[in-house]
Amino acid sequence: MFPYWEGAKSYSDGKILIVPAHRKVKATYAQGYLRRLVFELNAGGEVIRGGILEMAGKDGDFLLENEVVLIEGFLSGVKSSQLTYLWSDFGSRPLDAVQANGQTVERSLDRLLNSRRGLENFSTENCTDWYWVYSIGGVVIYEEYSHTTCGGEGCGTGGLRVTNQNDACLDDGSNGGGGDGGIVYKIENNVQNPCISSQVEKAINAKFKNHITSLIDSIFGKSEKFNIDIWDITTLPDSVDGSTMSMPQLDNILFTIDLNRNILSNSSKEYIMATVFHELLHAYMNHLDITMTDEDLDHENMADSYLEMLKYALMEHYNISSDDATHLAWGGLHHTSKWEKLSQSKKNQIIITNEKYRNSEKGEKCS
Repeated sequence: MFPYWEGAKSYSDGKILIVPAHRKVKATYAQGYLRRLVFELNAGGEVIRGGILEMAGKDGDFLLENEVVLIEGFLSGVKSSQLTYLWSDFGSRPLDAVQANGQTVERSLDRLLNSRRGLENFSTENCTDWYWVYSIGGVVIYEEYSHTTCGGEGCGTGGLRVTNQNDACLDDGSNGGGGDGGIVYKIENNVQNPCISSQVEKAINAKFKNHITSLIDSIFGKSEKFNIDIWDITTLPDSVDGSTMSMPQLDNILFTIDLNRNILSNSSKEYIMATVFHELLHAYMNHLDITMTDEDLDHENMADSYLEMLKYALMEHYNISSDDATHLAWGGLHHTSKWEKLSQSKKNQIIITNEKYRNSEKGEKCS
């Protein structure tokens, strides 16, 4: 294993450095697999923590297209239930191997070559089968074949892309998510109310860069497998600002976001933006199967991992105070365990702030 330093890239305003880390061996994979050196830095550029992150599951293209979002999510404690994660130090000693479902995972090897999957063109001498081993409380539940490696230098010069698709070096670090320009959006803004529509456009437009826009763009902005349709409708109850649903289709998944035109047409732009971001996060979590479409668990994840992100996104778009942005970020999260830990005084402030922005008593009135 060696890092491809020329392919290193920084994200999240320099707070995360991701370095491709390839295997100098021939390999064949049973599922998608990605290995990265990951460094998390503070505002002064000093490394807070670093390690080797391995992700397996789904397919290799999915992992490559969404690696930045998945890595950012992992570092903030958000894991997809469909992926296997192994976070190790640079001596390959596991630091975090607990799955989203509470299972522990580790790698094991078998030199008897039991699987022999796709090895017709491999020399079986010095080959190793690798497995993911899952356990709870030290008791092994099951093992899953991951990949087979065989001796030989298959990465080419300097870790550059090669044409052999059985090779382990399937990318050169240039295909990470979150690029600028040239993006064909799969997010359809079908909102009829002009003011609500303009806030939706800001939320999904890569020109208005912030962490949540980048997060959504990385998942949905360049994929043909997922679409989001956003509408404003008049049939939602007054107590509901928006809702998100998913529907599997023939060759993709359609996420439909409905916004309450009756309410939001009289709300401030800041409140509309917070509502749009809230619903986009539902689609994001649904897509990654982080919460298995459970709205309450979605809200728990938002309260735990996305309050700060939403606050700063609102402050980047509007001239709004940090306190007000934080209060709006709490919108819709009033039944979470983190909410219950707030003082009653703080809860009251958040509720009052949201109500004032909802009826345009504060903020830029939508007209």
